[in-house]
Amino acid sequence: MMLVKTICPFCGVGCGLELEVSDDKITRVLPDKSHVVSKGHICGKGSIAFKSLYAEDRLFYPLKREGDKFIRISWKEAIDEISLRLSKIIKDYGPFAVGFYGGCQNTLEEVYSFMKLARALGTNNVDSCARVCHDPSALALKEMLGVGASSISVTQIPKAKALVIVGESMTESHPVISEYVLEMKKNGGKLVVIDPRETGIAKIADLYLQISPSTDIYLFNAVGNYLISKGLIDENFIKTRAEGFEDYEKVVNKYSLNEAEKITGIPKGKIIQFANIISQKPVIFSWGLGLTQSSGVNGVRALVNLALLTGNLGTGGVVVYRGQANVQGSGDLIKPNVFPNGKMDELHALQLKEIWGFKPPVIPGKTVTEALYGTGLRAIFLMNFNPAKSFPNRKVVEKVLSSIDLLVVIDSFMTETAKFAHYVLPAAMWAEKEGSVTSLDRLVKWRFKAVNSPGETKPELEIIADIARKFGFNFSTDPKEVFNELKEVSSYSNLDFKEVTDYSLPSRYPQNDDVLYREKFLTEDGKAHFRPVEQPKLSKGIILVTGREVTHYNTDELIIRSGFPEIPLEVFINPEDAKSLGINDGDEIKISSECGSAKTKVRISQDIVKGVAFAYMHNAEINYVVCSEMDEEVKTPKFKYTIVSLMK
Repeated sequence: MMLVKTICPFCGVGCGLELEVSDDKITRVLPDKSHVVSKGHICGKGSIAFKSLYAEDRLFYPLKREGDKFIRISWKEAIDEISLRLSKIIKDYGPFAVGFYGGCQNTLEEVYSFMKLARALGTNNVDSCARVCHDPSALALKEMLGVGASSISVTQIPKAKALVIVGESMTESHPVISEYVLEMKKNGGKLVVIDPRETGIAKIADLYLQISPSTDIYLFNAVGNYLISKGLIDENFIKTRAEGFEDYEKVVNKYSLNEAEKITGIPKGKIIQFANIISQKPVIFSWGLGLTQSSGVNGVRALVNLALLTGNLGTGGVVVYRGQANVQGSGDLIKPNVFPNGKMDELHALQLKEIWGFKPPVIPGKTVTEALYGTGLRAIFLMNFNPAKSFPNRKVVEKVLSSIDLLVVIDSFMTETAKFAHYVLPAAMWAEKEGSVTSLDRLVKWRFKAVNSPGETKPELEIIADIARKFGFNFSTDPKEVFNELKEVSSYSNLDFKEVTDYSLPSRYPQNDDVLYREKFLTEDGKAHFRPVEQPKLSKGIILVTGREVTHYNTDELIIRSGFPEIPLEVFINPEDAKSLGINDGDEIKISSECGSAKTKVRISQDIVKGVAFAYMHNAEINYVVCSEMDEEVKTPKFKYTIVSLMK
């Protein structure tokens, strides 16, 4: 028996695990006490993480669609046929008819090689599932502060005077971080939670603001106006370290506390209490999908403006609660409108050519949401990505996936998305290969291989290299070599491999510091930038909001193969809404939007604010109801804002 260190395959906390291995099989998971963030803590999902590796329905060899069935083929046949069909599509329609999407469960090295292959073939149609969660965060943070990631480590939470959590049910989605929150509270720090649903973390908050969905911008602007009017701002910080305050002040000047109370549903007294709490230092401002999948990039800007207004960068900071093991890394390396080394222009393309041996195109590509809502791609490669289940307005996505000329899915299971594929290529899973992943607080750690992969499954680096070779490109299959290469062309250049492979040491990018921006911001002028935004007009009606449950994970492909039952489809509503609709607890109802409908049971709960219907995201039937309205700038769907009707 031996112990092998690795990083949990689930959420973005990136907890350290030790895998007990005997006779090339994992028998148990233990928490790694040396890990710099998790420090010997794991959640229930982490403790059973290995079980899905031994699921009876693992894919063991390549599959090809013939009619309505899949037949077994060899790797040579699969790669030859895929390459031939891909070549014809590129010849007939051009390289921008092809898209490569996925990777948030993959390593940095796999994501990087996947993106590099797309650009070797001449397309910038590359993207990851970061698009549907925190690309609004990445854009706002990049332009305002310099780096599209958390500025402070979660290990600093116990030192904060206050932690603000917006739209994040931490006890369900990132339970290990709750330990740091409890430690902060013991030290006298205040917890503020802003959410339409009284989540587990909201129940222990010192101040809970039960907000109406998508009114965050009005709240944050009104608080900004109040802070300015009362002199509760850091004038020295604003004067010496920030730009754009005057424009910001003009915009928020018209946002009043009285109107904020009417629009957000939060009592004025509580809003003032919130403002006073964040006027101290250090304060950490944090958020989850409840903000990015409703108010989008402007919601993030409005919140970060408050961090700047109070001078809470470099002392406190901002934390983005990332939902998957490497979603931060995927978002860093694989975007359709920027290169990993910077802007999409001739200069950066030529710099990449020096390392890659080919010059990538400089025309922006399509996001994955643009690709899957019908923008005319002919071939799509999806790597460990299940949009047929996870995307809103599912019928539209299913239609696109079933109509394209070539769909190649790289996965370990026959997912709902794989069922639409022309070819399904079986991938090794997380404990059967090695490589690095980036956690939600910029920590990069190495996963070590624990066991061999079964059957004819292959690590993604080998699959990508096999395809690249057919087009005349020589891609490395050694994750250490790829790690060194990606360091040359990305913001990960400061990383030291020895530190990355030692779980007891911090190894953060772009600087190995648990607090960024102590002295300067990483923008072009070295200063932070206020970005004033306006509250948009909102539609009237009951708003469907989706969220997480602690024993489930995303589309549940891993969880249901680990012995957990599927989560039932239920919709939770406030007692007042139930009474006005004539609905009782446990009733069968039909929930409908302009995009679709579903039959479900209703649950009445005081935890839900009036005017909201809440459903867990893990039962993907709800995504037939959720509409595909997107943030205008980053094309992130608004999973937390769909107008619905409920009927017995």
